[in-house]
Amino acid sequence: MGPKLSVAHRWAFISLAVFLALAVFVTVEPTDNFDRTLREVFRPDDVWGPWQLAFGNVVDGAGPPVALAALAVTGAVAAVRRKSWSPVIYVGCLAVVTVFLTQVSKAILGRPDPHNDVGFFSGSYPSGHMIVLLSCLGGILFVWRQRPPLWAWWLVLVAELTMGFSLLILSMHWFTDVLGGGLLAVPIVVLAGSPRLLGPVHRTVADPVGSPS
Repeated sequence: MGPKLSVAHRWAFISLAVFLALAVFVTVEPTDNFDRTLREVFRPDDVWGPWQLAFGNVVDGAGPPVALAALAVTGAVAAVRRKSWSPVIYVGCLAVVTVFLTQVSKAILGRPDPHNDVGFFSGSYPSGHMIVLLSCLGGILFVWRQRPPLWAWWLVLVAELTMGFSLLILSMHWFTDVLGGGLLAVPIVVLAGSPRLLGPVHRTVADPVGSPS
């Protein structure tokens, strides 16, 4: 478990470093031409067509409200099964940390999206859809099993890549926004997978004292 944990933390630090470096780049706009070129590749002339209709369902069906709701339900079900409030507290803290880091990052940079819009206390970098989806799916896996199987993580990766592709097809985000969102989510998921945090989540309330052994 030691080597795996160290590898996970190494990836978390690398992802965070690249995220911060990318944040500097998008602030001074050296990626502007790169992003605009890719925007034309994924959605030429900003035309709305069948591809946008199809992948719009992905963005809506796996967006932050849906992902956060799924995480909450998972925590509630686990709390009932294990007769403990720890799963609920765990998913609640994960949701708060994820949303807080997302919104603070957006507000600090205040980057306009591909349609030149900037929301109040928000921005395009990093993509909240990417961060919330990966964090919530990771949290769901950790509530399900303390050590999720590799195939489950591959499914999460496919879901995250599909979301990123959908955001680009719809021109909701620049490519660097999508990349930045995935990068910021990695250290959140690694932190969420800490054995110290997951121990209480997977601990079932013991039988009353004096019960037959």
